[in-house]
Amino acid sequence: MKRIIHAFFIFCLFFTFSLNSGAQEKPEGHKHKHGWPMGDTASMKDFQLAMDGFNMSDFPFSKKNKKYNGHWAGVEIGIGGYVNSGFNMNFSPAYPYMNMNTARSVTVNFNPFELNVNIYKNHIGFTTGLGFQTSNYYFTDNYVMLKDSSSLVAYKVQDSQGNLVSLKTNKMVVSYLNLPLFFEYQSNRYRRLTSFHITVGVIVGVRIGSYTKQVYSEKSGTYFLVDEKGNKVATYEVDRYIARNSGAYHLSPFKIDAAFRVGWSHLNLFGTYSLTRMFQKNQGPELYPFTVGITLLGW
Repeated sequence: MKRIIHAFFIFCLFFTFSLNSGAQEKPEGHKHKHGWPMGDTASMKDFQLAMDGFNMSDFPFSKKNKKYNGHWAGVEIGIGGYVNSGFNMNFSPAYPYMNMNTARSVTVNFNPFELNVNIYKNHIGFTTGLGFQTSNYYFTDNYVMLKDSSSLVAYKVQDSQGNLVSLKTNKMVVSYLNLPLFFEYQSNRYRRLTSFHITVGVIVGVRIGSYTKQVYSEKSGTYFLVDEKGNKVATYEVDRYIARNSGAYHLSPFKIDAAFRVGWSHLNLFGTYSLTRMFQKNQGPELYPFTVGITLLGW
């Protein structure tokens, strides 16, 4: 074993000596493929020559646009909620289960596709595309909705000892496939970095999924749904703390949102307000969703 180690050591010394000898024998005029010398004589001028093709406009945030480019594609995040027909959040005692925690009710939009049409001198244009929306509505009380009733109803949760259960999480998640129809004005069509923009239009959406989710303090157990008089109307089992049920919950299959966007450079703020009801008529409370947020990443 010692002989092998000695032989390996001698080989490394020989190999290192060979490399050093080869480097010293290189001709003085030998240069790197980019144009500067290989030795220690490289100067700042040599590096500058190598960057002659560099252009600041190659950076995405400084790239010049030759035509109208709208503000739809990107990733967005916002705070969502809903209001009643009086444009406030004083909900009727008939549906206390809709009281929500607005601060936790987050909406995330992923808009991968965008199509732009110039209308006037690349300052005014039309934008459409495709996007996906996921809205989380967090409720403050321990009501659980039923998905298979003739109209939307919800009941409080009770454990096997007859005590009301405090839910760690109680929310409804609704997902949409969105089609924007926007008209936008841009002050500077050439350089997005210094351009002011304002956008108005509508977003047409189709619901592609919805479910409710409750998180319990206990890992598993049997729970009951009780009405206002304390009568048990349903029972169910919970496994691994979570109960999740997919269903339509009488939500409207389509929506039309009024949309407004404004921003400077790559900063884009947006707001939407639904012109259509959240739930189908005569099957749920008359509520109109809204969202306000910011674009995290646009392209």
